[in-house]
Amino acid sequence: MSDSKAVTWAQNIDAMQDELKQRILPVRMMIFDVDGVLTDGGVIYTDDGSEIKRFDVQDGHGIKLLQRAGIEVALISGRACRAVEQRALGLGITRVYLGSTVKIEAYEQILADTDLKEHETGFMGDDLIDIPVMRRAGFAVAVPNGAPHIFPYAHYITRASGGRGAAREVCEMILQVQGRWKSVMERYLADPRKPAR
Repeated sequence: MSDSKAVTWAQNIDAMQDELKQRILPVRMMIFDVDGVLTDGGVIYTDDGSEIKRFDVQDGHGIKLLQRAGIEVALISGRACRAVEQRALGLGITRVYLGSTVKIEAYEQILADTDLKEHETGFMGDDLIDIPVMRRAGFAVAVPNGAPHIFPYAHYITRASGGRGAAREVCEMILQVQGRWKSVMERYLADPRKPAR
């Protein structure tokens, strides 16, 4: 069945605890860590010292779905890397904070620049450096391959691993809880034989 993943998610959303739904409903911006969240956490160095990172294309598509639904996306990474800049550019993410060894400072800058309230933000991380932001964000997410010390600060731990569909999982969850999934799917389910309006 072509819609099996969406059906599965719909069933999960129905069974989701009300407290978690109430945290997801107001989210207007989802902020992602990069290494270990949008990647599997591995870093490959070339002979010239540059870094190579692997990003999941389905995670990227999930981010685009959020953006099309009017939910902004930002990146906060403790490392600075040209590959991340290129990935952000390709996804149309303009709020990118690299080399943020104190991530709460970048988070507070985002709040100041956007007038968003903490409960309107989500944050997804994988390591100790992410705890201060996880404690502040309205919807805090961890990946199962992250440091277990962060799990107590997460409202949700993804089934998929970082860099292997975890971001997509969260993007779809937000869209479904907020009732945006159907409109996002319309462009994919439209009859291709009919002219676009």
